[in-house]
Amino acid sequence: MPQYVDHLQKFFDVNLKNLMPKKIDMLELFARDGLQHESVFVPLQSKLYFIDQIIKAGYKRLEVTNFSHPLQLPQSADAEEILKQTKLLRSYQENKPEIKVYGMTKQAFERIGDMCQKGYGPDVVAFTISTEDLHGRRNSGRTRNEYKKAIPELVSLAKEYGFKVDMAIACVYGSCCAGPIPIENTFELIDFGLDLGIREFTPCDTTGESNPITSYLHMAALVDRYSKYDNEMKYRIAHFHEARGMSIANTVMCILGGARIVESSLGQGGGQPAFVFNGIPGCGSGPNYTQSIEVGNCATEDILVCLDEMGIETDGVNIDKMLQLGRLLEWTLGRTLPVWCTKAGRPIKQPVEWNISEGNLAYVPPYGPPQMYWAEPSRYKPASKAFIDKQFAGKDRGPNSWDEKVAQVEESYLECSNGGEKAVAEPKGRWFTHPKND
Repeated sequence: MPQYVDHLQKFFDVNLKNLMPKKIDMLELFARDGLQHESVFVPLQSKLYFIDQIIKAGYKRLEVTNFSHPLQLPQSADAEEILKQTKLLRSYQENKPEIKVYGMTKQAFERIGDMCQKGYGPDVVAFTISTEDLHGRRNSGRTRNEYKKAIPELVSLAKEYGFKVDMAIACVYGSCCAGPIPIENTFELIDFGLDLGIREFTPCDTTGESNPITSYLHMAALVDRYSKYDNEMKYRIAHFHEARGMSIANTVMCILGGARIVESSLGQGGGQPAFVFNGIPGCGSGPNYTQSIEVGNCATEDILVCLDEMGIETDGVNIDKMLQLGRLLEWTLGRTLPVWCTKAGRPIKQPVEWNISEGNLAYVPPYGPPQMYWAEPSRYKPASKAFIDKQFAGKDRGPNSWDEKVAQVEESYLECSNGGEKAVAEPKGRWFTHPKND
């Protein structure tokens, strides 16, 4: 058996390992693409909180807002303030991550230019052009040829105000309006952009139409055509949406095809802009060309864990912190999000106690939905007096009525543990116990 396993390992090393990079750069979409599908306005303070925490988690690239007209994208009505406040964050000042925003029109680029003049400009501004015209008409109101006429002025404005342009290319892997799209359509758009001086391109699976084979082949084709320009352009980006349960597989296969940056959203957020917003119908473009309400970007929490399990570094991102933020996002939005690893956690690497005792009903998780925190009492060991004292070390601390209670809880916990049972206190002082696992 060991020889057989060794043989498989050698096969993997020869045929697949050379396709796997040691490191992947991550870009977080949450505050832009990740929120545009939300049907209720997310307050500026909440957006800034998550932007701040994402930077603190080690992200070096993130999208923060969209300067499209708020009638079409009401979630980004606070675009100027979000960009300004992001640049003022201490976490931004200390880490200086690359900040990207979106804008589809000359008017949007002029608004961004005004922010640049005020000292709050982004590093990159992206616009989206579709690989086929049915989607283009519904997304931007223009065909490819019509949009091409406007792009030179966008590039000119970018040069004037000092930010880079990213041509985000929609429906690279397939269109929800027209089906499969030949990769030559993407070549045509990239070549057009290169001639204008654009050096950043984001090939997107805009509505989750791709499959793992297509994801590999299309990225491999891009690498085959443009790798000679790798030192001067950016295009090796995996940007996949979730609609049919394949975004993780698509992302991994795209990496094997040559992608070196992964774009994903916390909480699997994103997708087509909400159609009903704050109870008002007709605000966004959603129902015009999406087949399902259950859409979003590839989930950040899941792809981070996936890549880590594969042995691929994620550019210093604190994975555990992102899992914590994912759970917090559920509370912020007030619903369960379709992410796996915020519920199951990371795969265990050592023996654990909870699954040793056969038939221990204390560890049966709650039935959902909604899936909330698993509040099995034995997870919560009471805070000791020493722990509480440490929190107030050096502080002017007067008498507290709970000092004695903390000491009693600690004493009771130790007594129960020594007696063969584990016990945990409820806030009201009642106890849950369950037999010690033998």
